[in-house]
Parts: sequence; structure tokens; C-alpha cells
Amino acid sequence: MRRVMIAVVLAGVVCLAGCEFLDMINDLIGGGLPDGTGGGGIGGVTFTRIIVEYSFATERMRRADVEGDPPTVDSWTMFASLGSIGTLAFDSTTNTYTAQTPIGSDPYILFSITLDASGSMITYLDAYRRMTFAGGWEKYDRIIAENIPYDRVEGLTTFYRIDAEDVNWDWTGLQYADYRSWSNAEFAGQSELDPMYWIADPSNMQADFSADPDCYIEISFEQ
Repeated sequence: MRRVMIAVVLAGVVCLAGCEFLDMINDLIGGGLPDGTGGGGIGGVTFTRIIVEYSFATERMRRADVEGDPPTVDSWTMFASLGSIGTLAFDSTTNTYTAQTPIGSDPYILFSITLDASGSMITYLDAYRRMTFAGGWEKYDRIIAENIPYDRVEGLTTFYRIDAEDVNWDWTGLQYADYRSWSNAEFAGQSELDPMYWIADPSNMQADFSADPDCYIEISFEQ
């Protein structure tokens, strides 16, 4: 059913001018697309949180157990669900939403998400999170992507989503996807620059994304 809805919406983008498409979305969600700080935003609705979620099969490097040995390569699913914290800021001149926690906070979050003028497409996404987890471990996740279309509305949440199989693997918008994790224990001798796990080439992840039939990137704007 979701794929049928995507097809209908994308067909509408072809047939409708930007303003007409925005009017259609306004009717669906009762007032418009994401707003930022409580002032005027796209469509006039105040959104309080953004969640960026993605999943696809890839490989990650693992630090060798014996110092001096080469790292091992593990098959791995890159999954992350990054939620904004605090106030969303909206720049009406660029249609960009930003969210940032204070530097040094845990977790540290930094989002920058730009939409086109009609609200039918996320033209640029950069989402970053650094946090501690599992009692003394630390990690960061980051994704940069372009051209993620409007997908659906559920209740008070508006979704943008890309599934490689839904676009016949022709989408090429994944610019960067990174992950690192390391132990903060002094004896471990690990750090962000010398982690336990890492992605070998975060700027070259499009092929892995396109090869996974279950992969997706989804961004939800919550009221």
C-alpha cells in the first residue's frame, strides 16, 4: 500500500506545480508541512522533533586483537535512528531546519535538513550524533543524503522516505554514511581516531545501499 501511495504522490509531482503540490499536502495534514521555531515555516505547522532513520547492509572494519595485525572485515547492517533534541530552528530563506545540542553534551546532535520550495522533497540532509552507550563505549553516526521524496502522513507525523527497490535502484543520493565506536576504558587504548569499529570508506556507500533490497532512509517530522 505504501508503494502505491509513493507512486501516486510522485505522479502528482510531475503533474502539479509546486504551489499546487503544497496545497495538496496541506489538505492531507490539515494545515501544512514542517514549521520550525513556532514562527512561519513551510505550510505553517509547528513541528517539535525530527527523526532520521536508515538501514542497509554493508561492511565494517574491526580492530585486530593482536597489535600490528590487519583489521578484520565484518558483514554488518548499518542501522541508526537519530532524533533531534531541543528546539528546531527554521530558516525561511533556504527552507532549512536545524537542530543542535550544546557542544560537549551527551548525546551531541547536529541536524541540517533543507526542503524544496513546495515541500515535496528533502533536497539535502546532514544528520550527526555522538553519544556514549553500553557503559563506557562511545560512538558516532552520520549520514549525508540528497533528494528524498515526500512519502506519507500518519496522524501528526509527516514522512519523507527512500527505498532503493521502489525506485528500481536508480536513486543516487547517498553522499556519506559513517559509523565509529570505541571503548573509553583506559586499558583499551581506543579513541575516535583509533576505534574498535569503523567504516572504511564512508564517502562511497551508495553501492552498498543500492545492492540491499531492504534498505531505506526515512525522515519523520513530528508535531
